[in-house]
Amino acid sequence: MSGAGWNVVRCGACKTCHGHRGTGRNCPHCGQKLQSDAEIVISVATPSELRIEVALANTPEELRDSLRKRLQANQKLFHQEEPISFQRLPQILLSATDGNGALSIETLQPVLDKNSINIDVEDLIAMSESQGLLVRLDTDCWQLLE
Repeated sequence: MSGAGWNVVRCGACKTCHGHRGTGRNCPHCGQKLQSDAEIVISVATPSELRIEVALANTPEELRDSLRKRLQANQKLFHQEEPISFQRLPQILLSATDGNGALSIETLQPVLDKNSINIDVEDLIAMSESQGLLVRLDTDCWQLLE
């Protein structure tokens, strides 16, 4: 059973709720395999709604109304536009590489400027390293991993 958009799914083993598109395969909390008929608590259209509904589903019933009001009042604190999408990041990095697949701050900054991407080049490199897209070769040289 699955709803449209994002689902708040309750694990039959640990009774903890988590968000997922569809029902997922394993519970991220206890690791148990989810049954095909796992309980879908609610379906929502956006990730921001999902965040609120997962928090509410894991909160004791007597505290839910108060928590809902606080979460909705603070919704704007969680809304942030990503300067670059994860799908587009490898393409941007590839555009800044030389023939050997290496890049530097000096080769990446013009690519960011050309594409009107407003993110600090060093922050982008750090993010790319942490995601396993780049590996540091030298002080100012990285290798793009494909």
